[in-house]
Amino acid sequence: MVNTKLEEQLMNCQSLLPDQLSDIARSKLDETYQIIKETDNSISPIQRKINVSRTFNKWWVSTAAAAILGLTLIASGFVSPAMADALKQIPVLGQIYSLWGEKNLDPGLQQAEEFITNVNQSVTHGKVTMNIPTLLFDGTRILMNVTTPGNRLASEPNSPPSDANKGAVDKFEVLYKGQPLLWNYEHMDGETASSIMVEVFSTYYEPRTTTQTVQFPDQFDLTVNVTLKGYDVPFQFVLPITKSTPVTVLTSEETKHHDNINLLNSKLEISPITTQLSVEYKTKPGQSIEEMLASIPSKYKKSNEHGSIIALQYDIVDEHGVQLKPIGGHPISESYKIRFEPFKTLPSTVTIKPYLVVSEGQAPDGVKGLWEDKNMVKEYIPELETVFSVQ
Repeated sequence: MVNTKLEEQLMNCQSLLPDQLSDIARSKLDETYQIIKETDNSISPIQRKINVSRTFNKWWVSTAAAAILGLTLIASGFVSPAMADALKQIPVLGQIYSLWGEKNLDPGLQQAEEFITNVNQSVTHGKVTMNIPTLLFDGTRILMNVTTPGNRLASEPNSPPSDANKGAVDKFEVLYKGQPLLWNYEHMDGETASSIMVEVFSTYYEPRTTTQTVQFPDQFDLTVNVTLKGYDVPFQFVLPITKSTPVTVLTSEETKHHDNINLLNSKLEISPITTQLSVEYKTKPGQSIEEMLASIPSKYKKSNEHGSIIALQYDIVDEHGVQLKPIGGHPISESYKIRFEPFKTLPSTVTIKPYLVVSEGQAPDGVKGLWEDKNMVKEYIPELETVFSVQ
């Protein structure tokens, strides 16, 4: 049989199902098992020999059914460590697990399985089918995995434009209400490069102006356009986005003042996936941004292509002294949001500690992603600290 190993792996998962699984979830899983069982039986021995393309299609249906099975299990919340290990051995599901945690260095995503939303959208152009099977929205950021089975999304290194790069990502666009948002993505499956994890920020793409942020509602539509090299028509998706995690939102209207800096840490959003801080530097009545920056001592500023900017960075610490690591880069402008790893447990109080970097540390050789920077020297500014109380 073509899919004997896959069936064995699925039956292994079936034996690990908990007794308390709901009747609806168990019925859906039983239907999926039946699809997989009947898929291969529907092909006669002669057809197996002479109809390779049909056999491949049956294999793909079976594998897709396995993905549905695993996503159903993940969404149900009944994934024990033993079952998780078994699911990782199944084609497609192993990839989903690596995308959403095992190979991802983002601490929030390593525990995101129970909050994943299944969208299961696909678009086909020519011989390439692009899928967005799952996504995650926790109220602060959107993450999705994009796959093109059998196609390489990354350009060949040091390769001139040619058929060798056909199918690689040429243009990526994410639109909210018609306006482009900032995003980044990372290839998650090594040499094959057929899958990417995309992170979408709540920030409009306005490179010539100051950063403009957007407050996402709990439900909305997001348009994703992906153009691949060698294809004139973009792969377009309209994704229904729904917040899938609880979020604790803390706000403050207290502006802190020191050395002509007027700092408002206006909002702290805490979810199981992300901790996000909203930072704003306020001007005095009638004062322009340029005048505000000119009045601030030089030690607080640095220069970029747009001129002088305030160079404060931030630590987030709970009442027990637990400090969160930042996720991604640290934006610097007059108003922006900073993302940190999640709290393991909801704290009672959170202190926002602004600081200046006196000297940078350096990541050890071979270290990628988050690392504990023990060599950075910081100068904290206690006059600008903000304390949030979690009710």
